[in-house]
Amino acid sequence: MAKPPGAAAVTRVERLPRRGRPRWLTVLICAVLLIALLLVAADRGGVVFAQHEMAAQIKKEGFPATPKVTIKGIPFLTQVASRHFGDVRLEANGITEGPLHITNLKVRARDVRVDSGFGSGTLGSVDGTAFVSFKDLARASDDPDLVLTAAGKNLVKAKMDLGITEATATATVTKQGNSIVVKTQSIEGFSRSEIGDDLDFTVPVSGLPMGLSFQSVTVSSNGVGLHVVGRNVKFSDS
Repeated sequence: MAKPPGAAAVTRVERLPRRGRPRWLTVLICAVLLIALLLVAADRGGVVFAQHEMAAQIKKEGFPATPKVTIKGIPFLTQVASRHFGDVRLEANGITEGPLHITNLKVRARDVRVDSGFGSGTLGSVDGTAFVSFKDLARASDDPDLVLTAAGKNLVKAKMDLGITEATATATVTKQGNSIVVKTQSIEGFSRSEIGDDLDFTVPVSGLPMGLSFQSVTVSSNGVGLHVVGRNVKFSDS
């Protein structure tokens, strides 16, 4: 059939077949991905095992219950090979040391070295916070009627039932030696001579887990935080 005058010629373009990815390359990529996934799974599985074993041994260093241990750092297996962990976090709740009940303890351990079975080791340095609620701090004063609330930097408001009335005082919270000292600064509606040192008390802080020592104390909205530290803290399954 003749083309109408002036019509453009239609040219058929033959498409060349697309070359697919070589099968060997697809297999290689899949194999690499599978190996990577297996290594990640082994790495994470190793973390869980090591955390559990380390926590079980650290518990014997003064914790009433097994602490939560989190090992930081990726990849983990290289740390296992060297038995050297740069950053380990420990957390425990409900620790009672003498008259003081510690609500929560959170510390960061650096330069942690362990034996091949994770049965013993050394925490190079430890730094963290032991939190004590106002309720537990008041309980340690041996005055069941004492109520403490935050009143500013290193200050608390202390209320005490005197029987016929209630005394309210502002007191400082400081560290003296190895003790927390709560000392009255002013009393609403009373002279200091009338109250004396009835609102003052001292709570010794000793025997912390892992031989930790406390360096300072700060007042927060719900209690007080003790800055705790330790060096070359050893733990063992023996």
